Amino acid sequence: MKFWSFTLAASLLSGVVISGTKAVAQSPLPSNQPNSPAGCLSGYPDGTFRGDRPMTRYEFAAGLNACFQQIDQNIRLNREQLATKEEFDRLVQRQRELNEQLGGLSDRLDTLSK
Repeated sequence: MKFWSFTLAASLLSGVVISGTKAVAQSPLPSNQPNSPAGCLSGYPDGTFRGDRPMTRYEFAAGLNACFQQIDQNIRLNREQLATKEEFDRLVQRQRELNEQLGGLSDRLDTLSK
């Protein structure tokens, strides 16, 4: 009985503490600063930011779809700037080699510091 009384009191107290905290107001970003590198999810199609009300599931899905379409278009337009699989594999191999060298240097530094 004491356990349940304590649990109920703790949950009520935590609810009071949590509901008593204020939400931090966020100011919208300046219109000349994109809030994502891809340039998507930057507001409504009319350019407004409606931070004073919650977003619906439909609005979120539509915005996410627009973002995916923008990313897909950027990939198609900039395909020549992307690394090929061979270039990527060479970079991964070079990173492994450099990590091994760095580990060796770290071991040498440890022996010198002793």
